[in-house]
Parts: sequence; C-alpha cells; structure tokens
Amino acid sequence: MSSSSPTIPPAMLDVYTVVDNIVDNMPLSTINILPPELLIQIFTYCVSNDALAPLNLRAVSTTWKDTVDNSPAVWQLISLDSDARSPLCSRNQAEFWINRSQPLPIDVEISAHDLDLFLPLISPLLPSIDRWRTFSLTGRREEYVNMEDLDLPLDSLKRLQVFLHDYDFDDLDEEEMSPPKVTFTRTYPMWPEPFTMNIWLSKLPCPLLIAPLRFTYVTISEGPVDGLQTHPQPVLEFLAACPELEFFCFHGWPHDDQPPPEHLPVVYLPNLRTLRLKSTCSARALLSSLNTPRLRNLYLAHLNVDFMLQQGEYREAGDSDDDARDYSQSPWSDHATGMGLRKLINQCNPPIRILEMDFSDMRTKDFRYVFDRLKELVEFRIVASDMSDKVIALFKPVFSLDGTTSIRLPKLRRLELYNCPRLTGDAVVNSLEPRVVYTDARNTDGKFMEVAVVGCDGFTPWHEHLLSESLGKRLRTHD
Repeated sequence: MSSSSPTIPPAMLDVYTVVDNIVDNMPLSTINILPPELLIQIFTYCVSNDALAPLNLRAVSTTWKDTVDNSPAVWQLISLDSDARSPLCSRNQAEFWINRSQPLPIDVEISAHDLDLFLPLISPLLPSIDRWRTFSLTGRREEYVNMEDLDLPLDSLKRLQVFLHDYDFDDLDEEEMSPPKVTFTRTYPMWPEPFTMNIWLSKLPCPLLIAPLRFTYVTISEGPVDGLQTHPQPVLEFLAACPELEFFCFHGWPHDDQPPPEHLPVVYLPNLRTLRLKSTCSARALLSSLNTPRLRNLYLAHLNVDFMLQQGEYREAGDSDDDARDYSQSPWSDHATGMGLRKLINQCNPPIRILEMDFSDMRTKDFRYVFDRLKELVEFRIVASDMSDKVIALFKPVFSLDGTTSIRLPKLRRLELYNCPRLTGDAVVNSLEPRVVYTDARNTDGKFMEVAVVGCDGFTPWHEHLLSESLGKRLRTHD
C-alpha cells in the first residue's frame, strides 16, 4: 500500500469484507443500491492500491461515473510514471486529476527512471503545489517529503535551480559524500522567495513536453566536473517556457565544440529584470536571442577566453575588425561579447541601469557603441579588463561643432575600475576630471557618487591626488 494511502477505520474493514462477498455474488444493479457514502469509501480504498482506479470505476456505469466525478477524495492520489505513459499523456492525466480533486489536498507520486522526464511529469502539478500533502519520487532517485512540514505558502515557489548532471557520476557523488539531492530547499531568511526547487537533468526538456512554468527566478548550471554541456538553442527554448521570468542566470564552463545554429529563436521575456551570464562561450548567441524590454541589471562574468570561438557565419553590422586595433588577450570572446550586447540593444533597447563586466571584455568600438546607447546606465563596473586609454576617453564630455556639450552615459553615478592593467593614470585623470567638473556644475543625474580605481598599475598616488581635487572623498583607490 502506498505511503499516502488513507487510514482505514477499523469498522470499515468488516464492511470491505462484506462488500467483497456482495460484489462476487450479486448483479451490478444490486450494487447500485449501496448508499453513495459507502461507495465513496470503497472507491477511495481501491485508489490506494491502484492510482488509475478512478478511470476504471467511472467506466462501470452512469451511477458510478457520477459518484466518482463528484467525489474529490477519489482523485487525491496523483501517480505519474515515466515508463508507463508518454509525457503528454501524463500531463493530461495530471491536469484531469488536479481538477477533479479540488479543493482537497493531494498526494503526488512520481516514478522517473529517466530523470530527464521529471520536469515534464511534475510541471502541470506545480501551480497547485499549495495543495500538495505529500511528495514522493522513485526510480533513478528516491525522495519522500511531507509537504506540510515545509509549510509552503501559496505562490511561494518562484525559484528554480537546474543542474545539468551526468547520471554516470552518481556513484562517484556517493563515494565523495556529496550533499544529498533534495528537490525542495529553503532559501536564505532575507530572500523574498522562501523556497527553491532543484532538479538534476542530463539535458533540458523540449518545451512542448512541459506545462508553462511560473518561476520568476531561474538558474541553469552546467557541470564542469562531469563535462556535461548544453547549447544555446535548448536554453532559449527552455526560457520560452518561463514567461514570467524576472531573473535568469546561466552558469556554464568554457567549451566551444561546435557553432550554434544559424537561426536561433528570439525569446520574448517581458518581465526579465536581471540577467547573469558566467563562464560560457555562448554569450553572443544568448544575448542576440533575447528580447528583454525591461532589463535593468546585466552581469557578465568570466566570458574571456584565449582560444578562437566557433561562432558560425555571422555577417552583421559591427562584425568587421576594430579600427582601434587595441591589444587584447581574448580577441575572439571580446568580439562575441560586444556583438551580443549590440544585438540585445538593437533588439529592444533595454533600460539597463547596472552593467558589470568581470573578466569579460569587448572591443573598443563595442564600448563606444554601447556607451552611446545606454542612456539609463547608473552603475558601470569592470574587472580585469584589457580596455585601453581609448575606452576611458569615452567618458570625457563631447564638444560639438555647434557649441553644445554632451556626455555619454548621462545618468552614470558610479564607476568602478578594478585591475585594468593597460589603463594609464594620465588617461583616467584627463577623461574623468572634466566630466566631474561638467556634471558637478550642472548637478545633473550623472553627477558621480563614487569612482573606484583599484589595482590599476598605471594609476599612481600622484594621479590619485590630481583626481581627488575634483572628486574629493568620492574617489576610492582601495577595497
């Protein structure tokens, strides 16, 4: 009997024995005279031994069909098996049971020998997770959760963490005493979303197999230890199944075994506010394929690589060589990152307020293109960049022939430069000092709150003294 089986009152055991004898020895018309309350008790008992029993029972007669269909208690056990039915059939089953069992709590049983089918099986049940009484997983991985212990509030499961995982390494994980894989975990106390759902897959599921996901916060992590990787197209298709997404983080590892398809889908994410890309060679493909009209925070980390990327046959405006011909240790990834950011801006002109580039670079002409267009940028932070003096010069006020003066990034309030070895102190002072004078005099939205120049070898104490004359305590040269 299933762990979620209803408790059978002792008095009912005698009833079941009597009913078994009656059923064996009387015609169906006589069984129909049993009171509905007794039939419901019997049907509930049948379901505890066979999760699909409601379908068989409702097929017996019109009376039984009416009784089953109007008895939510008969539908409280939802058991889905990846081996028994196709994902689409299981989805139909789940939705049917969910509707019939309302408003009672439900017991969810998932049998998944192929964990890549876990999300397709469970996705139609997630909108009703506040009704889950128990959750059990069997097959490749085993887990049992009394959901009442989690005290999961309505609409509280908004975070999804996807781990791309090679199942062949499961035995190794056990030998190394890896933390157990737990589907539902609590987040940090101060986070707005109290729970995270964690899933381990060897590949992202086809979006046609999953019900629309209501997660607002999604992280996808490739596994560098087991060498598992994915490509831009399944990532984009998965994002298309998350229409309410507000935060997306893709944490990969640098691999570039084949170019992405020439024609990737453009995914419209109207609510996305924050995008993080880390340690991936797919930055251009991902950035070029997102339509995010409300994107405010863009974090690019560890995108620099020193090998040539297999980027396919791109022929877009800006793909030509950089006229500045500045030196870079990562020219191929600089090109890819810059072109991806160009395409994102062209696609939807997002109101980006924070741009952080950590071990992530662009060509000089890409910096110019981006700085000319990010009118809402408030914070720019760059770490370990090969950016040259030509880039820092873009922060100077621009004097036009008609006598007017303007500045790029007109709302920039915070500028942080960390460990940029090719910047000279003279260029930093000559670019930022006139900008500070210009913005301070006008008290514009672009008046600096803080400028950090940390770990830049060309920026000496003398340069610090010169820039401090205009910035004062707003200049920071140490962490």
